[in-house]
Amino acid sequence: MSELTRLPPRDSGDRLTLDEYLADFNARFWNPRNTSAWKFERRQTFRQPESPSWNAFNEGNWDLSIQLLEERRPKLKDYFDRVSAHGFSVFRIRVVEDSLSPYLVWELNSLLIRQQCGASITVVNPDMLEKWERDGVLPEIFVIGPDTVYEVLYDSDGVAEGAIRYVDEPTARRWMIFMDALEGSGEPLDAFFNREVAGLRPTECEAPSA
Repeated sequence: MSELTRLPPRDSGDRLTLDEYLADFNARFWNPRNTSAWKFERRQTFRQPESPSWNAFNEGNWDLSIQLLEERRPKLKDYFDRVSAHGFSVFRIRVVEDSLSPYLVWELNSLLIRQQCGASITVVNPDMLEKWERDGVLPEIFVIGPDTVYEVLYDSDGVAEGAIRYVDEPTARRWMIFMDALEGSGEPLDAFFNREVAGLRPTECEAPSA
């Protein structure tokens, strides 16, 4: 992995359970010192049993899944209005492989609503990551400025199970620079969605891959 995106040794970070990670993330996210939040999402499929919409998708009820996503729109608008009022921004880099997984069809519909409510979301092709993935696929990363990096951990089925937290300003800065460069060379989610996803149903895609 390139020095640009190398994480410190795992034993130098703090291993957090899922509940600990969510609580720590929330406290740091809304801290007045926070200047931005950056998420790098690499895996092509996850499981999100905490989401009613994901459960509907997983059970094959696509119309209900989309309906439930739409019902969350007012809460998301309030959330991003609050983010804006706090004076910082939320950015997400979503890696999308050429063959869309069924999960990604669902997630990209979800992310489109988030973008419409105020998030900045950019789609990148994995070819753009080639020089950083010579030693393996990059991890799922969340950076809370100016100094906190979470390596989010998942079980073998793609269910979130916690994170390793690194409080290290140089590492946070490197990841933010990396993601900022990807944002500048990627494609806005809405443009990608309109061309590749609009009207597509998960059943029309290949089986999910990690």
